[in-house]
Amino acid sequence: MGPADGEGLRLPQPLRLGRGGAHEPAAHPQGHARDAGERHPDHGFLPQSVQAFDRGPDRSLRRGPAQGREAHGPCRGDPAGDGADGRDLAVGLALASGALLGSAFLPAPLGFVAWFAFVPLLVALDACLGRDSSSPRLPGSAQAAGAPARTARVGAGGLFALGYAFGFAFYLIGIHWIALLSDVAITVPWLKYPAWVVAALYLALFSGLTTLAAGELARRARAPLALTFPIVLLTVEELRGSGELGFPWFQPGYTQHAYPRFLQIASLGSVTLVTLWVVLVNVLIWRAFAGRARLRAAVGAALALLLPWFWGGRVLQAAPHTTGPVVALVQANVAGEIKWSGKHQAAILDTFLALSGRAARGTPRPALIIWPETATGGYLTKQPEQAIAVARFVARDSIPVFSGFADYGIGPDGRLVAYNAAGMFTPGDARVATYAKRHLVPFGERMPFEWLIPALGKLELGQAEWSQGREAVLFPSEAGPFTTLICFESIFPALARADVRKGARWLVNITNDEWFGNGAALQQHAAMAVFRAVEHHVPLARCANTGLTVLVDSYGRVTGRLPVFTPAVLAGRLADPGPRTLYTLLGDWPGLLCVGGLVLLALRAARSKADS
Repeated sequence: MGPADGEGLRLPQPLRLGRGGAHEPAAHPQGHARDAGERHPDHGFLPQSVQAFDRGPDRSLRRGPAQGREAHGPCRGDPAGDGADGRDLAVGLALASGALLGSAFLPAPLGFVAWFAFVPLLVALDACLGRDSSSPRLPGSAQAAGAPARTARVGAGGLFALGYAFGFAFYLIGIHWIALLSDVAITVPWLKYPAWVVAALYLALFSGLTTLAAGELARRARAPLALTFPIVLLTVEELRGSGELGFPWFQPGYTQHAYPRFLQIASLGSVTLVTLWVVLVNVLIWRAFAGRARLRAAVGAALALLLPWFWGGRVLQAAPHTTGPVVALVQANVAGEIKWSGKHQAAILDTFLALSGRAARGTPRPALIIWPETATGGYLTKQPEQAIAVARFVARDSIPVFSGFADYGIGPDGRLVAYNAAGMFTPGDARVATYAKRHLVPFGERMPFEWLIPALGKLELGQAEWSQGREAVLFPSEAGPFTTLICFESIFPALARADVRKGARWLVNITNDEWFGNGAALQQHAAMAVFRAVEHHVPLARCANTGLTVLVDSYGRVTGRLPVFTPAVLAGRLADPGPRTLYTLLGDWPGLLCVGGLVLLALRAARSKADS
């Protein structure tokens, strides 16, 4: 029985401000409401299960007739009393939502939690805005009379606070590994604890911006929150991953790394499209419980999960077999205090050569041996004894060695500069082709905005002060040309796409994640590298100093891995590349579409304001 049937559904009565300043019950929604087109700006209609209360000057609780005492709504415009209780409930829902999403990034099989993690936030945000066009309308109410679709229940500050609470809980859990960093990783070890909180406070600003913009566009453009929220969220994610402080580490799509079937979505539009899919599943689940067309939303949510699952299965069935050459990844497990002491570089090199010799004598023989980022902790190609030792090994076994190392040279301004680099030692060639890292870690490898404010260069936070490389380098191999992504670079899809479009047939990711310990960051970093393989249907070899060292096929399936913090060698065949992907051809089209959608919504909101 629907609302129009009169008896099957009891709807709460919002209160209306009387002419004399006192509060009086609004007309029953099924009667002929007086002033049907007018609503107090703080008293929009809530979802059916929520009753809004108000207080008079004496702060006593007033209720509509024959309604009894009912639960408060999750948002109120009144700053005191039960209004504060309502806001506490809204903030509680936002915090719960952030905690759910944060748990999906923990090293546990919880990626599925991301499918509904945004639902509490959407419930709170929608209630704070008032009913939207997709909610059940009340006969005789202002909505039925053609009034604007939303009421201004809370201001812009309240909308921002809701997202900020969500973001703080999310990032505090997601980035908790900052507090677990080894003391070697930070110049002043105790700073890691305030750094953890400050990082969460900073990143939460983007979540606050998301709910603020999504809510205001829903109001002013008279668009459903189910439309504005995904568009704004993806646009803000694009912003968060851009610029000097770009940090696209916690895109919701990365929670799906353990589900190879759903991973295949990334071949169409990168992790951005996977993020959009995750958010749309959340929206459909939310509407299945709170919307007008609940059955359709429930069916939509089921289809949104089932169709990619079946399609991904078909893609994986058609995937090419692993028939490429063998590569050997050397995980030497060198502790940071030893690696960076400057006293043990010869011993470290001996460890790498011994492990590599074991790999060279294996069956089948590897076509390439890979060492991790800054393998020996020194300027490998600039230290004659070490460079000669590697060259002798390469010549003796006729196997090239690809390694990360520190390097230096003359910069564009004529000064001596240092690089975080990688290069290939090739049999019969005295030259070492070298690549310099293009995207450096802010505050860890460089000081951001130093080009704008030179005085920042005088700050000493323990940063490495590397200089930035300019372009990718293609290295030859039996499996075809490859490029390398050093550490932090693996979290930026655009870098890998540029490399593949330049001609790379497979990718090498070298890193030193010893700083992170054996925790969530280790898993999160490796999971993002898996996406780079799926996005382009190319295999990826990830070699880490202490782990995670893995081989990934062209469809995101891990075909080999080493236990962390164990000196060992991972030898395995590279998978064959798959067909060229839509993402390789078109780039980040989902992000561009969302940015365009945001512009259109903003224009519509501006026109609505001009017309009012």
